[in-house]
Amino acid sequence: MGVGASVARGGRSRGGRPGSRWRCWLGASALVIGLGSAAGCSTVHESLGTSDSPCYVALPTATAAVGVAGHFDGVRLMTVSSLKFPRLQTALKRAGIVSGRVCLVAFKGNFTSTTVSHPAGRASGHLAVVVLRYPNGSLVATVLFRKLPTKFGHSHLG
Repeated sequence: MGVGASVARGGRSRGGRPGSRWRCWLGASALVIGLGSAAGCSTVHESLGTSDSPCYVALPTATAAVGVAGHFDGVRLMTVSSLKFPRLQTALKRAGIVSGRVCLVAFKGNFTSTTVSHPAGRASGHLAVVVLRYPNGSLVATVLFRKLPTKFGHSHLG
């Protein structure tokens, strides 16, 4: 008997159970779809889901700029043209940065121009904003303030 005859006798092909190929294909398809869905979800959770996420890689540089005196308050990725804060604008102009984007990392603490790297702005303050070039994360300035010029924080990023 040929292959056609064995299928005709009970729907079995080559000794397998009826429909086993179909079930195998269906199972494999479901697995591929499931893995694709899981991969899609995991890529969403790999980042912080904010436009400021690229700046988090610059945190070690920012933390070193303020030393142990500061406690992290938040981070922002902003365009140079959107910065309307005179002290930040002055620090950027002095560094020759007139366009593009910068990372701003805020810290709370007690700071003086002698205790931070690349000081700018006031001689002392309870808030420091570390300005870093984007995307390379190099330090531009540490600007000291009495109060933050823009909103920072872990829940409000962007």
